[in-house]
Amino acid sequence: MNQTGMKTRIIGLGNTILSDDGVGIYTVREVARRLAESGDGAKPDIVETEVAGFALMELMAGWDRVILVDCIQFDSLRAGAVVPIAPDDLRTSLKLRSVHEIDLPTVLKLGDRLGLAMPQEVRIFGIQAQDAWTFGESLSPAAARGMNRAADLILQQLGDCQSLCAPPPSPWTGS
Repeated sequence: MNQTGMKTRIIGLGNTILSDDGVGIYTVREVARRLAESGDGAKPDIVETEVAGFALMELMAGWDRVILVDCIQFDSLRAGAVVPIAPDDLRTSLKLRSVHEIDLPTVLKLGDRLGLAMPQEVRIFGIQAQDAWTFGESLSPAAARGMNRAADLILQQLGDCQSLCAPPPSPWTGS
């Protein structure tokens, strides 16, 4: 639990060997680093994963609040932009060709129908990639800026931002 009293899990999604595609994972590592350095009380549970669909449902079940962080790729955004996304803003798919295609709204609805304790609150932060296709284990400068901004926003959600936002450069940026 954290200061709000909610049992919180933060899930970083992505692939850290595909440059900016790993920004969700690097972001949760940055959040964990800042929280560890602060030495303050209870911490949220932090998970790094490459999964989606049913496996994501399992990671979300049993938590009051889940914060998801992932790479996004929209034509109209500048690289490094951080976009808060509501689960209701995402497309719901009723026709599945594969369990890998189950989207987040479907995950949440299906979890409820199965009687799982799905989170009361889901927050999503998308970070616009500059390059999510090149093999590499560091972020572009734009994605690194987005990572730090997203970490600030997550810490604000947790109520821990006063002492932890805008820290010195992170070791996850490759610079």
